[in-house]
Amino acid sequence: MLKKLLVLIVFFYILTLLQTSFLVQFNIKGIVPNLVLIAVILINFFGSPQNNLGIFSALSGGFFLDIFSENFIGFYILILVALALFIQLVLKKYVQIPFSKRI
Repeated sequence: MLKKLLVLIVFFYILTLLQTSFLVQFNIKGIVPNLVLIAVILINFFGSPQNNLGIFSALSGGFFLDIFSENFIGFYILILVALALFIQLVLKKYVQIPFSKRI
């Protein structure tokens, strides 16, 4: 589990650097794609709801976005964690995914 967390931290650091330094040059009418938001949503949709990997990804992604942004510290952390909790709540309550049993 520790290895997954370290990989997530490095992954979100690289995504944030890419988003804030490189993709700013390729904006469309002033809009820059938010790669960290997309990654957090995908990790929460396709991750297992039993482990807290989606919440940790939202924390680490929000932390790096807060460090590289001009907003106050905690702004992106709050938004991404709330989004991750909402996605996990909806998936646990309203979506049933049939898992095949391994023999």
